[in-house]
Amino acid sequence: MGQNVPILDFSVNNFGQVQLGIEAKADKYYVLTTLHQPNLTYESPTSITMGVDGNMIISEPLAAFPQQNYKITEHSIANPDDTDGDGIDDITESNDMPRQAPLNFAEAIDFTNGTTSIDNAETFASMAVVADVPWAPFLNGQQFVKFGILDRDTDEPKVYFINSNTWFIHAEFFNAIPATVNGDDGSGEIVFNPNEILPNGVIGSYSFNFSFGDAMSFEATQRTFELLAANMPFLQNNFQHFIGDGGEIQHETQYADDFIGSRINVVLESEVFGDIDYIPFNEAEGFGFFRKMELDENPGSRDIVLYDALPNSLPRVGGIITSVVQTPLSHVNLRAIQDNVPNAYIKEPLAIPQITNLLGKYIYYKVTADEYEIREASVEEVNEWYENIRPTQPQIPERDLSQTSILPLDDIEFEMSVAFGAKCSNVATMRRFGLPEGTIPNGFGIPFYFYDEFMKYNGFYDDVQTMINNPDFISDLETRIDMLKDFRKEIKDAPMPQWMLDELQAMHDMFPDGTSVRCRSSTNNEDLPGFSGAGLYTSKTQHPDEGHISKSVKQVYASMWNFRAYDERDFYRVDQYIAAMGILCHPNFENEKSNGVGVSIDPVFNTENTFYLNTQVGEFLITNPDANSIPEEILLYQDPDEGYLVLRNSNLVPIGQLVMGEEYLNQMRDYLQIIHDEFALLYNVVGVEGFGMDIEYKVTVEDQLIIKQARPWVSFWADIKSTFDLGVEQLTAPVTSASLGDAEIVSIQIENKGIRVMKDFEISLFVDNQFVETLEISDEVNPQTSAEFQFNIPQDFSTIGDYEIRAIVSHVEDGYGANDTLDIVLSKLHLLEGGITIVKSVSKCESQIDITANVTNYGESTFYDTEIEVIVNGLVVDIINYDFGIPYLVDVDILIPITENIQQFDNQITLNLLRVNEEQDAVLNNNTAMISTDLDSSHDYVTIIINADNYPQETSWAIYDELNNELIETGELSPQDSAYAQEVCVDYTSCLSITIFDSYGDGICCGYGIGDFLLTNSNGEILFTNNGEFGSEAIELFCPNGEGCTFTTDIETSLASNEEATDGTITINPIGGFAPYEFSIDGGATFVSNNAFTNLAPSDYMIVVRDASKTCFQEETITVDYDILESINDIYLGNIKVYPNPARENFIIEIDASFEVLRDI
Repeated sequence: MGQNVPILDFSVNNFGQVQLGIEAKADKYYVLTTLHQPNLTYESPTSITMGVDGNMIISEPLAAFPQQNYKITEHSIANPDDTDGDGIDDITESNDMPRQAPLNFAEAIDFTNGTTSIDNAETFASMAVVADVPWAPFLNGQQFVKFGILDRDTDEPKVYFINSNTWFIHAEFFNAIPATVNGDDGSGEIVFNPNEILPNGVIGSYSFNFSFGDAMSFEATQRTFELLAANMPFLQNNFQHFIGDGGEIQHETQYADDFIGSRINVVLESEVFGDIDYIPFNEAEGFGFFRKMELDENPGSRDIVLYDALPNSLPRVGGIITSVVQTPLSHVNLRAIQDNVPNAYIKEPLAIPQITNLLGKYIYYKVTADEYEIREASVEEVNEWYENIRPTQPQIPERDLSQTSILPLDDIEFEMSVAFGAKCSNVATMRRFGLPEGTIPNGFGIPFYFYDEFMKYNGFYDDVQTMINNPDFISDLETRIDMLKDFRKEIKDAPMPQWMLDELQAMHDMFPDGTSVRCRSSTNNEDLPGFSGAGLYTSKTQHPDEGHISKSVKQVYASMWNFRAYDERDFYRVDQYIAAMGILCHPNFENEKSNGVGVSIDPVFNTENTFYLNTQVGEFLITNPDANSIPEEILLYQDPDEGYLVLRNSNLVPIGQLVMGEEYLNQMRDYLQIIHDEFALLYNVVGVEGFGMDIEYKVTVEDQLIIKQARPWVSFWADIKSTFDLGVEQLTAPVTSASLGDAEIVSIQIENKGIRVMKDFEISLFVDNQFVETLEISDEVNPQTSAEFQFNIPQDFSTIGDYEIRAIVSHVEDGYGANDTLDIVLSKLHLLEGGITIVKSVSKCESQIDITANVTNYGESTFYDTEIEVIVNGLVVDIINYDFGIPYLVDVDILIPITENIQQFDNQITLNLLRVNEEQDAVLNNNTAMISTDLDSSHDYVTIIINADNYPQETSWAIYDELNNELIETGELSPQDSAYAQEVCVDYTSCLSITIFDSYGDGICCGYGIGDFLLTNSNGEILFTNNGEFGSEAIELFCPNGEGCTFTTDIETSLASNEEATDGTITINPIGGFAPYEFSIDGGATFVSNNAFTNLAPSDYMIVVRDASKTCFQEETITVDYDILESINDIYLGNIKVYPNPARENFIIEIDASFEVLRDI
């Protein structure tokens, strides 16, 4: 065997892995043996490394232990040892990975069946599947490889990684290789999550779970974890252990404490539930009217929309929920980013009462990284929100009409975007970046002048004025949509002046014969600070057989009046008459091999020094992919030596094949770097965090990589509200504290949020609404940087209390006023100041009252020792010391059980906040809380009786309060507990459950003894019995008062739109009882798990709801009516016309068609 090698250096790398320095030799190899924490009783080899001459680093796949846990031995490559003892030497097995493995006793198997090691991510991916697993739903949609371990707890453990494309059932794999299975020592799955960024910075995590997500003992889990990791040497401390919902309770109640101090990161299904059922795409908040949308419906700018499929385009809305997963670069998400509105994927949202109950109402909706918030909102909240985010002044886009000629792209410069539009000028500018010939399309730019002349020639500006001033256009969404549609048709059918036709024809003739010309919108109100305009306008292709190119030009001009484009400009108060359309014309690319979107930063995972690529096969859409097509996602490292990382493979190419081959990835790396650097100079944002360029690209049928568009990444651009924009960022001095004095100097931080250098501005200071002074600043503040400025007049903040500070920055060219003013409250605090209240009291069993006290820290110093005196009926019964930290303005609830000096009625309980940090706090009048309560408890005891089998120590239990989602108590049996009884205090008015666990998984009857269990109430009456025949666990529902669990239902309906329609809804919300519930609207003939019923015709429906006990029911007849406003035809009474107005939920009375009188009828 090998010789021990001294460890000369010990360190830990950025991933948390050990780095052991040794003096090595090139003709040797080195085996690292690890003594595992926390119990230090398990030792195993964890890595093998080939030697080099001189200093070298030895590491292992998992997290570092202390140095004393490691031993390194040196072995001869020429005369190798056999570390795993399987009869094949280490070098032979190392050279034959993944078929063989030097740290695995298992014999080599054919790759069709699987491997005995996974040497890299490519091997993992080649054996992985993505499939729905009915018995383990947490695997649905995940990429995973199955594994099996035999003889795990012996000196000859055999680890198999199963080719899951061949074998989906463990037993079939073992039969095939073949192998003798004497009890399943460890089988399960290894899941790869490419979208997780771990705290150590590693992108992508691997997690193993036992079959069905079961929990196992620490010893079993540790051996499995270490054996798998030792045979996955490519891991970067990114290996975890996943436990499914069914195993969580057992883990938490029996095993969790044993994992403390180990290097196994346990991930529970309940913790990652959001990752499965919720994906935040744009974190923001908003208000609006909540609507379930169909693809052919049109939302308004104040609607929060719920889609079951992604629309191809979307106007401005107040927020977005989709029940289908989006891509980060979908039009829907880019739109959300641009408008800073919340956007998230939520799995089956209509099955969530919190959501379905709010359809058709005004709501508040917030998306955060971990969760979403949704609640009903008032009309006043909605109006105030939109008033605050909408510009207060008209926005006048730049429009240069002095460029009167169509120009070749090579004659159009970056600064000429005011005449040709940013899309056109950016493509033209990229032709100067020195990229290979053909990378940037060649063509022409049609200036705004042509659009303006065309509009004037046909009198369309007058038509626009008539249209947008029409009362129906203003008040009715559908009318506005229809009138814009008609106007677009007029534009397409309108004549052009002859000179314009001639110049367009001359441009068209410059393209080679037979060329299809792509005519792309390029307006003066897109790709601008704070206004992306992505997806608002329409581009057209002029094919050779379509005649004069004016046809396509007019189609593009007409798209200026797309509803979504008009609505967006209207929201931002953009002058509709100054908005102008330029056109970028270049050869069309057909039958491309791939197309995609790239960003010169990583906007999805926020990694450093990477580019993000999202590529699809052929002409499949990246921005709105088909539900069955998965695009390829790649992080391309800026450093060519680091290569690239495939986050997700496309499902439209063979496994292991890339849509974007390495040749194109290498080109893309160079192109993106050039494009990023050049535009950063042009936009004057070099080095600014968050800046990136968003490009669209194609690989043509001729294998040419084409960059067809570039614009600043939308989230960066959306944050820039104006070219010139100063904002008050923060009050830097003084800060809220107990040490504020009578001569404080106020300092303010000003940020240049625009893209131009700014100077010669003023900053004004107000304290408690009184003007103090104005600073005149001549210093320059560069774009996207901050500077601090100090006022001159000292301020007196020495009196305890709050001070209202206001700072205002002003500049004559500042184009965005919403961030010019900062209002903040500065407080002079006491050093120590706290308060106490009583939140609730609950009477429990045997004359016990539980009091929940709330303590709040109002002072500067953190509370480290909080002392509470408890007085019951005039007698001090306890002094509670709470020794956890309570920082400033943090409050904590403290449970105080009381058992002394209690009487049946009128207990007077007083809590006094005696001291904090062993001192009296500053204010005494909030240090006492009192409550009067009777001992009228609804609590009493139930008794658990367990007649154990031959192995009582395998049995444990837990009782839950199902209504309050509370774990009441847990317990376990010892080897001596053949007959076990335990009293537990529970709320007799609640619904509860008890779970009996068996760690071996064979229940408590009848293979190894005859066992059963039962539960009795306080009168000795049996509430239920269980014969003990179960697997890992048995769950029984019960109500201790013997009355059975009762529940109520809250039922909401929405009207069908008319008497013949089938668009009514019923939503049923149960309160109480045992979840999960089942719902029926046909009198109980059929039950479903979804509580929301849609597509209903007007009728009566017999509602039946039953809870999980199958013994508790609620029945009620509900009527779905129809909307009379939608069903009544117009009524004429002479010169008076009466007709419904559903948008306002009233009727309009029109007299002589000259005016309208609105009356509610």
